[in-house]
Amino acid sequence: MRKRSVVVPLLLTLAVAGAHAQETEADPKEALQQLLSKALSVTISARVLPSDAQGDTPIWNAASTKLTIPGRSIKVRLDGDNVRIYLICTPYLQEDGEVLLVAQGQVWLTQPTDKEVKYSSTFYSIPLSFGEKVLFFPLGLSNAEEQNKDFYNIELEIKIVPYEEK
Repeated sequence: MRKRSVVVPLLLTLAVAGAHAQETEADPKEALQQLLSKALSVTISARVLPSDAQGDTPIWNAASTKLTIPGRSIKVRLDGDNVRIYLICTPYLQEDGEVLLVAQGQVWLTQPTDKEVKYSSTFYSIPLSFGEKVLFFPLGLSNAEEQNKDFYNIELEIKIVPYEEK
């Protein structure tokens, strides 16, 4: 008789705990939908332009779209003959519904005449609206009068939109 009195409360406790676990257990489809509702699509278009370009005719261009969530960074790497560029972008949603883009550029440049590698880094916090395009020049802008005609500008265009339109 004593065993029965211990088993019944134990079974009741386990049943209540199991029911509570089922209530708090997240539906995988719902969890995925919540994640996608916060996701952001970041499109980065890279263009190489001659410093003396008339118009905006690129010599080379490429585009990449990456999916992220606010606060999580994405990284884009560009490699050239004597240059390596990293662009690290982290979008943050602000209370007013706008986006704060934290962009970091890292450039390793080797001059053909000397084997020394030069490193430069830039860091910007840019407030923007969804769909607004931001231009980023990791090497800076060249002045055609000061440079020879073999100098090129690298232009990165960044655009952020919600993954799913609300």
